[in-house]
Amino acid sequence: MGIQDIRELFIPNRIGRLMKMEENEQTRYQYEVWFEYTRQTMIELKEGTLLAVKNFATDRNATHYSVLEIISIMPVHYALGGSLEGYPGFIMEAARNLASDWTSQEDRSEEDTTIIRCIAIPTGIEIVESQNGRNLSSDRSLPMIGSEVRVLTSDATKEIVNRDISPEDYVFEGGTWLVNDTVPIFVRTEDLIRTHFGIFGFTGAGKSNLVSTYIANILTSSQQRRHPVKIVLFDIMSEYTALLIDQLLELEHAWILAIGENTLPGSVVEFLSGRNEQRQNAINHLVGSTLYPKSLEKIKDKFQLAFQLLLDKRKIRLYQPPIQPFRKFLDENENILTKGNLGNSRAFIQKLLQDIRELYEDKPLTPETATLVKEYINQQLEEEGKKLSETAKANINEFKRLLDKIPPPKKFPQGAIMTLRSILEELNNPNHCSLIIVQAHDPDDLRDFSYEIGKHLYEVRRRIGRISPLVSFIFDEADEFIPGQYEKESSYARSAWIAETLARRGRKFGIGIGICTQRVRYLKASVMAQPHTYLISKMPRKSDREAVQEAFGFSEDMFRQTFKFAPGDWLLASHDATGLKSVPIPIHVPDANERIKNFLEEELSNILQRSRSGQSRLL
Repeated sequence: MGIQDIRELFIPNRIGRLMKMEENEQTRYQYEVWFEYTRQTMIELKEGTLLAVKNFATDRNATHYSVLEIISIMPVHYALGGSLEGYPGFIMEAARNLASDWTSQEDRSEEDTTIIRCIAIPTGIEIVESQNGRNLSSDRSLPMIGSEVRVLTSDATKEIVNRDISPEDYVFEGGTWLVNDTVPIFVRTEDLIRTHFGIFGFTGAGKSNLVSTYIANILTSSQQRRHPVKIVLFDIMSEYTALLIDQLLELEHAWILAIGENTLPGSVVEFLSGRNEQRQNAINHLVGSTLYPKSLEKIKDKFQLAFQLLLDKRKIRLYQPPIQPFRKFLDENENILTKGNLGNSRAFIQKLLQDIRELYEDKPLTPETATLVKEYINQQLEEEGKKLSETAKANINEFKRLLDKIPPPKKFPQGAIMTLRSILEELNNPNHCSLIIVQAHDPDDLRDFSYEIGKHLYEVRRRIGRISPLVSFIFDEADEFIPGQYEKESSYARSAWIAETLARRGRKFGIGIGICTQRVRYLKASVMAQPHTYLISKMPRKSDREAVQEAFGFSEDMFRQTFKFAPGDWLLASHDATGLKSVPIPIHVPDANERIKNFLEEELSNILQRSRSGQSRLL
């Protein structure tokens, strides 16, 4: 259906008047619209409601309506005046009369002292009605001051907010219109990912819940449309195990990736290393140690079966970093050989270090390499050892003791690990969707990993010119990865560098970032300005709101509507990914906790049954 097929374009008997127009830095123009007050009109008009008003392009051949969006609503009673100064008795009596005026005018305006004053902004779209029918086009005119203002129906709104978007396109449902939940709001997947997105809301707004819902919707729609998407979620609080348990189990290529053994309970590590007798302990420890949202905490026992499948399907992996070259050991410990008063032995020590670097610095940092180095040192000592000072001998012995402490690489079964190479192959595989939730006991390790995987993926794609499949690096608690201030050579510096690199240049190679935080003011400003799509909820701190205003161009009036948002309500604005360009759309997003509850109650047993039947076929 298109705008031309809609029978009723305007809601009957909902007519206002355009009273004022003024320039605005963020939206170019801002309009003031008055409606006659009735209690029913006050209930029906909401922030996000779309209005239509004739503009100066109207002529004898066609009527042109500029489409506006309400961003603020205020009932006004002029009998009280604009000030409360004066004799208190008169003011109190006037106020008592106000109350009856508000309630008595149910569906018919009978007092000329009451109005509903709305502030509206342009959407950049106009409706054109002519003998040839109706169509939508870009609005290049201005509304006529004093003209009637009509309220658009839900059907008309649906076509406008999803302009040039079809549900059959590469899109997912980003939520429903907050004014009327029968109107879906579609989001273009590729534009959301490639040109980056930000999710900003204060504690309790449901930021993690939204991230879970969007990841699930993106992966589901991408699989259905055979457009593979890769999502790497840096989960610094380890809270997405429960919030994405359905995707981890339903999606074949989905894993929790632990950076370091301390990230997981000991029993889980032992199970992954091949000790199957630890299976039940591992399940119990996962149930007990997982972070749950409050509504899922009450049913955490239902996660027993889910975590059993998580282990049996090898959905939890340990990251096995590349073996470091021996030069890393030398860089950290060569000062042991050169410390103290070496006297005439200094030349020998320096020559020994130089030889070791030339022969062994590119060898792997393993006990085998350490043995070769010790053998070489002993050989040199046989020839020159008697001439060395006691300080030099003591230094060499201490260095050899450190060589003896180099641990062997820990061995895990192949199905229990992921390497840098295997992750890069997965992210570049064009045949399926993937989800990798990265967790770490030490935040420094998580930041360093984001730097390594981001740098290598970017360089691989840049060298060969690869632009697909789409990859989204989502930084939860993004202020911990992309702070505005940090020490040089720190893990913060490395994660901030790769985030900024991907934000500025990644889109050319199909790599985007998502930044999610409640502490916007602490984010690096150069990264904050890059996302083309924003989802915003309550932000009580003025400094946070100002950071978003500067980055996207929101006005304070636009933010005001978020103060009364309930959990799940968001202001969605995008330069590319939605039908309304650069215009905020108030939406409601389904509760991820309900999705997880339904999965645990209805889908989990089916997955277990399929898993068992698959094992039977293998046997």
